[in-house]
Formats: sequence, structure tokens, C-alpha cells
Amino acid sequence: MYLSEHKTLRMFTLCLLYVAQGIPWGFVTVTFAAWLATPEHGISTDQLGKILAVASLPWSFKFLWGPLMDRFTIPSLGRRRPWIIFAQGMAILVLASLLAVDDLAGMVWAGTANAGPVWRTLYELIPGPLAAVILLANVFMSMQDVAVDALAVDLLQEKERGIANGLMYGSSYAGTAIGGAGLGYVVANYGIQAGLLTQALLLFVIMLLPLCVRERPQSAGTRLAGGRLMGTHSSGTGQGDPSDQREVDRDAPDRIDFGETPTLHLQTDPMPTQPMPTSGSASQKQSPASAAGTPETNDGLRPLSSESVLRNLIRAFSLRSTILGAGVAIGVKIGIGVLTAVLVDFLIKDGGWTQQQYTSVTGGWALLLGLSGAAMGGFASDRFGARLLIFTVSVLLGTLWIAFGFLETLIDRHSFVVVLLLGQEFLLAMLSVSLFSLFMTISWPRVAATQFTAYMSLMNLSTTIGSYLAGQLSASMTIHQILLVSGVLQILLVIPVLLIDTQQARRTLPSE
Repeated sequence: MYLSEHKTLRMFTLCLLYVAQGIPWGFVTVTFAAWLATPEHGISTDQLGKILAVASLPWSFKFLWGPLMDRFTIPSLGRRRPWIIFAQGMAILVLASLLAVDDLAGMVWAGTANAGPVWRTLYELIPGPLAAVILLANVFMSMQDVAVDALAVDLLQEKERGIANGLMYGSSYAGTAIGGAGLGYVVANYGIQAGLLTQALLLFVIMLLPLCVRERPQSAGTRLAGGRLMGTHSSGTGQGDPSDQREVDRDAPDRIDFGETPTLHLQTDPMPTQPMPTSGSASQKQSPASAAGTPETNDGLRPLSSESVLRNLIRAFSLRSTILGAGVAIGVKIGIGVLTAVLVDFLIKDGGWTQQQYTSVTGGWALLLGLSGAAMGGFASDRFGARLLIFTVSVLLGTLWIAFGFLETLIDRHSFVVVLLLGQEFLLAMLSVSLFSLFMTISWPRVAATQFTAYMSLMNLSTTIGSYLAGQLSASMTIHQILLVSGVLQILLVIPVLLIDTQQARRTLPSE
């Protein structure tokens, strides 16, 4: 069967592939993090923070996959399908390799005091073989994410995109919930090996779908070198027009792909009707977020060279507003990056929480509230403006953390901590969606795809920085002090958003 010819199959396949993205992310950041944080494994906050950091790191650079996928493919197997199967298959093999290890906690290095400078530097980035495996798995999952986004751009018809983006975004949340709450239950009751095996089986079953279906009939376009399709101008309808040999506009907003990790960081890559997020690339019509890493167009038809894109990107980031936007992007997720590692470590080791209690809240109800927050954030951003919403939500989030830092007894009461975990997920989802809207608006249309993806990469890097800082802060501060610092930083680092002129790029730089 061909995805281009069956709407239901097309939607079902894309949604399941987004579920597959979310499962490993939820497993690593919720279930595995909680398992490692249990006292018997002896993992420090510093080590845990670095493991979470390497999990998010590949998502900051996944825009590099776009040009590679556009240039190389296997035409007889499809344009995106080989990349999806390869990336997901490799992720399964990498994650399943952990089944051969009896002592997973022993794969985390305790330190490198007697090692040379190279090994000490490596340890600061990747604290042992376990972190390396998680890093590699997320490299392949970020590759799968880009390929799936590109597949959506290629195949979705104009009238399908709104509902498809919403369904795919929800699917990424569902996958994260499965990896967090679902696999958290399995690990808590049957052990980490059972959780790893269940995860591998789930991902393999989902991979059977792209193995068994094809994108479109071979005659649906003339294939050129590098796997590019010409004469498929209809934005993913699957009905090529051989008489139309144009490259279509890459900057049209038909696919909302936000380049983030699978849960607002989540992507997805999104607004309430997006994905989660990422940077696919396709030669057909697509949005800024889904054209990451691919050549832009200067008139909607002729693709710009890589040199022209780089030159125009430098111009786009030469304005005060776009520079301020970059500053906001690099700082806005540092606080949650720190607290994700610090809170799970504190709650399980010192707060009286069990592993299953933590995974059921953060991997279940919190994600449901996050999905609701994303939907509300989209409407509120349109109604009140992205800048105001970003500042307001950041103040609320910072105030929430500051309150738990000042009122020291709150962090020791289970019900109040539940409010903290649920509240921050809801606010972070609203914040992410409003940031997506802002970055779309301030990007220069000529290089909107690449510029928007750059902002998304900076946001992912912000989370990574926070995760790396978690260990250093926990070594010198109490949980209450870390909450205070995170809250203050969350408010201070978004103040520049109020100084951004959202129309500066469109007003100052040429439109053609």
C-alpha cells in the first residue's frame, strides 16, 4: 500500500512514528532518570545531570541531517522511508544493547582523578559508557525525527495539515507518557531489564509499519540525482505534475515543526497544532521549522546556494531584535534543565518519593497538563501577543520556583510537590508555544527556515546547559537555594523579550 493514496493510513503511520519518538525520550528523562536516582545505585546529581544533558544534546544539532537526507536516498525504497527505517532500527539496536549489561549503574564513571586532560574533559561531557549509549540513541532518534517531519511535508495535503499537526503533536506526548509513566510502571514492578525489553519491542512493532508500506508509486515524479523529486509540486498530494519542474517555496507555513526534543522541549518541534518537534528538510513546500538545514529560496522558486543562505543568515542575526531573541532562546530553558536533574535526585533520595510515584506524576499527569498548556498557549499567544505571554508565563514559573525555595517546608510535602511538578509542566508548555510563535515572527522570511531552526537549536542547547550545571549547583547549594536561583534566572533572562521589535527584520531587511 502507498501512503500517498490512503489518508487514514498516512495519518496513522505519521502518528505512530511520533509515538516512537516520544517513547525513548520519556524512558530516559523520566523512567531511567528515576531508576538511576534511587540510593542503591549511587549516582550523584552531577552524573545524572550529565546523562540528561547528553540525551538532549543531539536535538540541538539535528538540523545537520536535513541536507544529508535531501542529498542521499534509495529511490527504489522511497525518499524518506529508508532513513526512517535506518534511524529507528539503529536506535532500537543501541538501546537494546543495554540488555546485555547486568550492572547498568556501573557504566557511569565515578570520576577521572588520575586520568589525563583529554579523558577528564571527555568525562565532563559524557560520564561513562551508559551516557555514550544514550547519546548515540538520541542521535538516531533525532535523525528519525527529521525524516518523519520530511515525510509529513512530502505527503500531507493542504487540507490535512491542521489536524495532522495536532494529532502528531499529541502522539509525541503520548509516546513520552508511555516511556515515562508506562515503562516507569514496568521498571518499578519488574525491573530495568523488563523496561528495556518492553521499550525495544514497542519500537520494533512501530517500525513494522514503515517496513510494510511505501510512500508513493514510483511513477509519481521524475527522480533526479540525489533522490530529489521534480514534478511533484502539489505539496504532498502524491499526484505529481510532470509539466511543473519548479522547486517550490520552502518558507510556506504548512508544517509546524519546532525542532525541539520530543516533549516541548518538548519539538515537538510546537504550537497547539504542531509536532514536536524538529527540523526536517524536503524539496517540496514546507514551513520554516520543517525546512531546517535546507537551501532557502529567494523568490519562492529558485533555491539559494548554501553560501547565500549563510550570508543572509548573518544579516538576519545582525539586528538588535534577532540578537535579543537568540539571547532569550539560549537562556530560557536553563532553569528547567537544572531542576529536572536536581528534583528527581532530591525527591527519590531525600524526599521520600518512590520511583513509581515520580514516574506516574511526571510521566503521566504532568504530560497531560503540558498538552493542555500547549493548546492554551497557542490561543493566548494569538490573543495577547507572544512577547507578553512569554514574559508573563516566565514570571509565573519563576515565582513558583521562588515560592518553593523560600517556603522550605513545601518541598517536603508530597501534595505540594505534585502541584510543583504539574504546574511547571503546564507553564513550560505555554512558554514553549509562545516562543515558537515569537521566533517565527522575528525571522527574516528570506531565510526563515534556517533562522527559525537556529532558534530551536539554541533552546535545546539551553536545556543541555542547565543539565550540565545541575551537578555543580547541587554540590554547593541546597535544593531550596537552587529553586531560588532558578526562579530568579527564569525571570531575569526573559526580560529582553520586552525589548524585541517583532517586525524589525521584515521592516529593515529587503523582502526580495
